[in-house]
Amino acid sequence: MDLSAILPIPDLMAAKNLIVFSPHPDDNEVGAGGTIAKLIDQGCQVTYVIATSGQAGSEDGQMSPDELAAIRKKEQQAALEILGGGRLIFLDYPDTQLKKYEEALGQDIIRVIRDIRPDFVMAPDPWLPYEAHPDHRTLGHQVSTGVIMAPFALAQPDLGTPVPSPAIAYYGSAWPNTVIDVTETFDRKIQALSAHQSQFSPPLGPQLMMYLTLMAQETGRPKGVERAEPFKVLTPHHLHFNAFTWQS
Repeated sequence: MDLSAILPIPDLMAAKNLIVFSPHPDDNEVGAGGTIAKLIDQGCQVTYVIATSGQAGSEDGQMSPDELAAIRKKEQQAALEILGGGRLIFLDYPDTQLKKYEEALGQDIIRVIRDIRPDFVMAPDPWLPYEAHPDHRTLGHQVSTGVIMAPFALAQPDLGTPVPSPAIAYYGSAWPNTVIDVTETFDRKIQALSAHQSQFSPPLGPQLMMYLTLMAQETGRPKGVERAEPFKVLTPHHLHFNAFTWQS
């Protein structure tokens, strides 16, 4: 069923105040770095909310979680500056364990949405088939819930003044409905990813950069652009009791 006449897909590039939720440092750059840079260039206010500090994201058994978290926070700040700058908030939940803190995480998400009052949020798509990382699934679900709960005055009134629900753009989605031309900002995406040195040393780093470049070219080709990023963009009304959202 085509619901576009009833629930038209919001224009992501019209966003003026964007919160980008990320499970770990680097996920926002992987999924949406070119689009984030493009929005910043046109004056959009961007806030990064990082659920964890990536304390478990290393195979180096000699490094403590606190040492790695400090490194990754600095890398994330540097990456955001490369994209154009913005506000950066770390929630500091334990890496790989968001599911254990799901209720508190959901409250933090509602609180920050009500505080910042975005017209758009981004998050990883929790319904991505074969997504094995529990932090990605948990954060995506809780951001989705936060979007629809933000305006309800009687729902957790201690979490701030209710605000209109923002639209949501999922990156890493299997069913994208929006393609953003990032030809002019793709190099900044790669530079921002390169700032995450603790994560993307060889051979993973070059492999990831090649994959993202090829994916951007493949995504852009049907639209006649050199490089693009795909998103599943939805209204809050798509997120509740709607059997056709996956087709929207």
